[in-house]
Amino acid sequence: MKAIQRLCTLAAVLAGGWMAAATAADDASTPAAAQALGVARLTADGKLEKPADLERWVFLGTSLGMGYNPGSFNAARPGQFQVVLMEPKAYEHFLEHGSYAPGSMFVLSFYDTDTQPRSLNQKGFTQADLTNYEIHLIDPASPDGHTFYMFDAGSKSGQALPPGNGCVSCHKNHGAFQGTFAQFYPTLRPRVPKVLLEKASRGADIR
Repeated sequence: MKAIQRLCTLAAVLAGGWMAAATAADDASTPAAAQALGVARLTADGKLEKPADLERWVFLGTSLGMGYNPGSFNAARPGQFQVVLMEPKAYEHFLEHGSYAPGSMFVLSFYDTDTQPRSLNQKGFTQADLTNYEIHLIDPASPDGHTFYMFDAGSKSGQALPPGNGCVSCHKNHGAFQGTFAQFYPTLRPRVPKVLLEKASRGADIR
């Protein structure tokens, strides 16, 4: 009887520990109250000005030919390079606090795959020219908590997508950490709770 009681006690302790870990991870996925960074600059008509220091932003990750639906990779037409950077003050806050401050920004830039002969390259792929980019703003003023601004390659300002758009819902439903696809960013991934990465990996098919 005492052995059974000890087993039950042990099971309760283990279950409690697992629930505590899951709760802690969920808490980490929710931004704590923090002072807004105030880096984003909006025009009078609500567009986001192109940040002047984009070339100094922190590299998070890149992909080639990435897609969210099943299908084989076509090496003859590999698609675009997608490069993600994070605004430096936002990155510093993330390193210090383990969360995103209000006003944090991420840029996702799209580059064509270079099909022209370049120097000594005989195989593989390199980036061609920038075609467009989008900036993701952690935006408490938005009903979604996130705003996405679309830019052409030469744009000086970007137009916001309307609230409730597909980018927001996809990021919220499938992003591993606070509405971002941190599961794809090797710079951030080691600092994201493992339980959140595992949860994101189970939602692979978004059809």
